[in-house]
Amino acid sequence: MKTRTSLFLTTGLAAAAFATFGIMGTSSNAAEKLNVEEVRGIVKNYLDEHPEIVIEAIEAYQANQQEIEARQFKETIQTKQDELHSKNLPFIGNPDGDIVIVEFFDYNCGYCKRAMGEITQLIEKDDKVKVIFHEMPILSESSADAARYALAAHKQGKYFEYHQALMTFAGAKTPETLEKVGSDLGLDVEKLKKDADSKDVRGEVEKSLALSRDLGIRGTPAFIIGDVLTPGYMTFQNMQTVIEQIRNDKG
Repeated sequence: MKTRTSLFLTTGLAAAAFATFGIMGTSSNAAEKLNVEEVRGIVKNYLDEHPEIVIEAIEAYQANQQEIEARQFKETIQTKQDELHSKNLPFIGNPDGDIVIVEFFDYNCGYCKRAMGEITQLIEKDDKVKVIFHEMPILSESSADAARYALAAHKQGKYFEYHQALMTFAGAKTPETLEKVGSDLGLDVEKLKKDADSKDVRGEVEKSLALSRDLGIRGTPAFIIGDVLTPGYMTFQNMQTVIEQIRNDKG
């Protein structure tokens, strides 16, 4: 943030300096005779009179950054399809759906909890959608524990039931409570514990975390619909809008 702010100010100051010299009709030779403090004074006075220059510079920089990031994401996602849509990952909905949504989430993320209801509603309303879940436990150690236990539940065929239970669970996600959730769902708790601590499950969590970094995903929740990345919470209506646009583009 500090680096970006410095860049914003530098860009604004440079623009102001050029504008000032241009308006004043100052020749390059005359400009060279100005010392640093005089230039700063001129720039400051100009910015006081025209503060919109800095705002315009910031907006231009942000727009350029967004364009660069979007282009980089589209280039990267093409090389990550196998990892993003791996058949080993838990999912709900139509396995052959024409629209695939990938969610990166954390079990301790409040907006991820809210998003679960939106996803469930979407699946109920649209039978051509598939939603794939990528564990992204970044908020705490208990997030990582919950992710591993959820993937362990997946090995017993009850991932989404366990996922829903954790998303609606209000207490601390300790190993004891994670085991109790499994017991309440009728899972083999000993197997659950063993799988949650297995190299295989730990590896799956690490793969999803690495993939999120490669894709430039910095927080949860984050949704990828087709090749469109939407960081942050999405409502049912938001998802429908993106899906409709993708289907229209496909013809």
